[in-house]
Amino acid sequence: MSRLNARTHAALFTAAFGLVVTCAAPPSTVVPGSGPGVDATATAVRPDATPLPISVTDVKYGLLAARTAPGARCEATLQIASGVYGDAPPGTLPTQTAGPDGLVTWTYSAPRVPSGTAGYTMRCQVDTASQVKTGVFSIPTRPLAPTSFTVRVTTDAPPHETFNPDPLLVPLRDASAARIKATLATEWRTATRGLGSLQVVEGSADITLFVVASKDTSHWIAGTDESQQIVVFVSGEIGPRNVENNVAVALHELGHIWCCHGPDTNDGHWLTKQASPGLYGVDKYGLMTDPVTCVSFGAVLSCPNRFSDREMLALGFTSFPPPAPDPCIQQSLALRSQIASARTTLAKLESQIRAIEVQYPGGAPPAVYNSYVSLIAQYNALNDQTNAKIGQLNGLPCDSS
Repeated sequence: MSRLNARTHAALFTAAFGLVVTCAAPPSTVVPGSGPGVDATATAVRPDATPLPISVTDVKYGLLAARTAPGARCEATLQIASGVYGDAPPGTLPTQTAGPDGLVTWTYSAPRVPSGTAGYTMRCQVDTASQVKTGVFSIPTRPLAPTSFTVRVTTDAPPHETFNPDPLLVPLRDASAARIKATLATEWRTATRGLGSLQVVEGSADITLFVVASKDTSHWIAGTDESQQIVVFVSGEIGPRNVENNVAVALHELGHIWCCHGPDTNDGHWLTKQASPGLYGVDKYGLMTDPVTCVSFGAVLSCPNRFSDREMLALGFTSFPPPAPDPCIQQSLALRSQIASARTTLAKLESQIRAIEVQYPGGAPPAVYNSYVSLIAQYNALNDQTNAKIGQLNGLPCDSS
């Protein structure tokens, strides 16, 4: 299911995670109404200390830079309100020593957090001279779009999630997380017909995807502050899934960020299955139906990894190309066409053979008999060829129905 402050369920899929961070409010010395990068300086020095000049040269979410005396040791803290879910930025920045030009620069992880005003406190000291500088900066609104966003994939335990870890599932968890990291960007681009783009990153992500060694129902969850996260449990209702299935889980749960709400939906899934033009087999109805299943073709497991037309619209794409041809599906469709044509010919040959048998129950004249034998030979040869093509069709690791 997909609703605010609730879980999104996908049959055979499982995922969930949460992160709550409590941050201090901006310093009381911040001037009310100060804009981005505007400083409100507070001095906290010993009576015998010499004030140390500090000039903030650049401040924005993810960056803090200042100029002070060469050799001064500086430290800084941040006051940033994090969302209910998702990663939190650091609260403390590492101590730095100003270079010969007096510059100190911090770049830090800047995951998606609610927009608003944040604060910083910088302390620099050299010998007996010291100074404290405080200020504020704005965190802008960052709309989350399927055309460009970042994902952090981790095997860390998701906060605020109750589950029973299973040590036996750890190898599957690690293998699934590795495959998701390696393929998610390509899978997302393919699923969205080349229009979507995501980047798997180690920090500063728009959304964090937890992969958990446990059995539960995967879900996407969002807070009223627009923070959100995903947890993929590697074992679902019918037991452990394989690695490819867990990649499909990740795609499905990411789809819930934008899909599916409104008429003919329930908990983020379509109520009515609707075949989409150009999609076949496991992809026929898209990625956002419930249940969504994988199909085994011998040693090959085929899992849904294409968004349907109505899902592309739900994701915000107003125009999009047809799905890219799948070589296996193309071969399957060609074999189906050849088999259908052959069966039509076989039916005609059989009709001619039966007509001769009915007309000459006691034996046919030589000329008719020769024709009869020829028809049987044609029928048998074509039937053998057709059976061979049926074998090829059944051996393909895809379904073109």
